[in-house]
Amino acid sequence: MSTITDRLFSAFSKGKFLLPKQVVVQGSIEAAIPGRIDGNVKGDVRTEGLLVIGPEGSVKGNVYATDLVTYGKIYGDIYITNKAVISNEAYVKGDVNAVVLEVKEGAVIEGAIRKNVSARHEPEILKPDTAAEAPAPEKAPPPPEEERANWF
Repeated sequence: MSTITDRLFSAFSKGKFLLPKQVVVQGSIEAAIPGRIDGNVKGDVRTEGLLVIGPEGSVKGNVYATDLVTYGKIYGDIYITNKAVISNEAYVKGDVNAVVLEVKEGAVIEGAIRKNVSARHEPEILKPDTAAEAPAPEKAPPPPEEERANWF
C-alpha cells in the first residue's frame, strides 16, 4: 500500500496528477496541471500542459490538452493546442485536432485529422446565417432584346 501512496505523493509533489491503472473514474476530469492516465476514464479529460495516456489507460470521452502522448485507447475527439503524439500501440476512435501531429507506424486512428490552431478546448458554435435574414435583392427586369431571345 505504501508504494501507491508514494507514487501519488511523488506525482503531486512534482505538480502532476497520476491516475493508476486500478482506478476507474466515472465522470470528467479537469486539471490545471499536467498528468498521466494509466486507469480508465468515462468522461471528458481537460488538462493544461502535457497529458500522457499509458498503454493500460483508456478515455471514453473527449480529450482537451496542450500536449498529448498516448499509448492507450481514446474513444472520443481529441483537441490539442500544441503537439499530439500517437504511439504505435495507440488506438483512437474519433477526430484528432492538433497543430502538430506525430503518428507512429502501427497506430490506429478511426476519424478525421485536422490541423486546428483554434481548437482551444471547445468546438466552434455555429452562428446563424445573417444572409438568410436579409431580403434578397430584387432582380432588374431584362432588357427587351433578351426577352425576345428567350426560348421559353
